[in-house]
Amino acid sequence: MGKMLLPALLLTAALLTPEMTSAQDATTFEQFLQQYRCPVVDRLQRIYATGDPEKFQDEYLILDMPPLRENYVQCLFYRADKIMCEAASGFYLNAPGEPRTMYLPAGAIAALARLGFSTDDSQGNFRIDLDLANPPDFNAIATLMLRALYDAYGARAQTKLDFHAPYAEQAGSKCTPVS
Repeated sequence: MGKMLLPALLLTAALLTPEMTSAQDATTFEQFLQQYRCPVVDRLQRIYATGDPEKFQDEYLILDMPPLRENYVQCLFYRADKIMCEAASGFYLNAPGEPRTMYLPAGAIAALARLGFSTDDSQGNFRIDLDLANPPDFNAIATLMLRALYDAYGARAQTKLDFHAPYAEQAGSKCTPVS
């Protein structure tokens, strides 16, 4: 239990005390959460309900920002009690063997670090591996994903997000679109 408590406390602290430049920024983040938290939570719940991730290999959710699909956050349930999330680093943008052309600015990497993501992009994306509570806190996972998009990639309430999830491609009926 103690092993799971520390990551949970770090995640909670990161989500509750992000660096804010102004009160307007806080309001803008709240608007972004209002726009997207329900559809993200809904998809995470449906993906997790698919069953044992060791049997169903595609239990993931990717959020990206068209037309800049290289700006994304993705999470994968890989065990019933574990989830791994990644924030795009630019590492996979070019074909293998081609020189890398995209790197995140230092401020974006620092924002991801505050959320608990690794800062090493020499072999792939920025990662965070989390223990899942029983039952999982889908709200906290959704907030982590959205906070990463907001802080590192500049997503806002008016930003169109695309969702990619083999087990939950369409929005569920419980989320009413905000107009």
